[in-house]
Amino acid sequence: MSVAIVFSGQGHQHPAMLPWLRHDAAIAAMAARLDVDDWRGALADEAWAHANRHAQVLITATAVSAWTQLHAALRVASIEVDALAGYSVGELAACAAAGVFSPERAVALAARRAALMDAAGSVGRGGLCGVTGLGAAAVDELLHGSAVTVAIRNGEDSVVIGGPLSDSHAHGPGAMPPSDGSLDAVEAALTERGARCTRLAVTVASHTPLMRTAAKAFAVELAGAAIDAPTLPVFDSDGNRSWTAEQARDGLSRQIATTVRWDAVMDQLAARAPSCVLEIGGGQALARLWQRRHPAIPARSADEFRTVDGVIAWIERCNT
Repeated sequence: MSVAIVFSGQGHQHPAMLPWLRHDAAIAAMAARLDVDDWRGALADEAWAHANRHAQVLITATAVSAWTQLHAALRVASIEVDALAGYSVGELAACAAAGVFSPERAVALAARRAALMDAAGSVGRGGLCGVTGLGAAAVDELLHGSAVTVAIRNGEDSVVIGGPLSDSHAHGPGAMPPSDGSLDAVEAALTERGARCTRLAVTVASHTPLMRTAAKAFAVELAGAAIDAPTLPVFDSDGNRSWTAEQARDGLSRQIATTVRWDAVMDQLAARAPSCVLEIGGGQALARLWQRRHPAIPARSADEFRTVDGVIAWIERCNT
């Protein structure tokens, strides 16, 4: 029996997420770092929940905690973990699950990652926008010459774009984005062409050149951290398997300022033919992306279940 595990990124955390999650060392470290007694209560405040410095730490801590608790149950049920991958900040949890560093270290690195990205974003406001309903080639053509780039490729007609924000929306219908290429202008132009655009609840333009200083600084941070070679198959944001500690370091720092190829990651996982895919995190965004791209392999989110036993029972059914 086998399962591939994918770890969620930002944007779908909510107060009732992962209802079966027990308080453990990773959760305690997160609560202390964020100075909160009740993290679920804190998530009820949307402004707090979407602040980068809170979200990255909380998402990482809950993910590694959930992994620790699920992994014990998977071993008891003799279910093999076929591969691991993480979406954006979820790559920290994936590396922790693969034994690259401890859960507590993952939480500390998430805090540092968020601080560096916030510092890079303080130079100018940036954001991200999900775009569907328009082919990737058409999106790429429209972005040409602007400061907006593709941050994440989820599929042929599903991408996330990111770039600087503008204080003005004074662009006429159908106008091409100006040379400064604000995200607002590009979004307006895409909408005019029939794309569906959804602004994401994040405060920095992750996975774009605006984060280069953060990526370089995080690489320095990782160079001084104790990191081990993965003990389980783990794939980086380009869809490459990380075999060594150095490859894990490079993947974690590089993805901060470059396009996440989640489409390639899903294809690499699918090529390994797992019996099913389990998303760990809030919401079901990654499970839904998977089902659209590889419908022959079932996928669900751990957030859908009330108990760990329910998660294990579903995986077992997929393997019969």
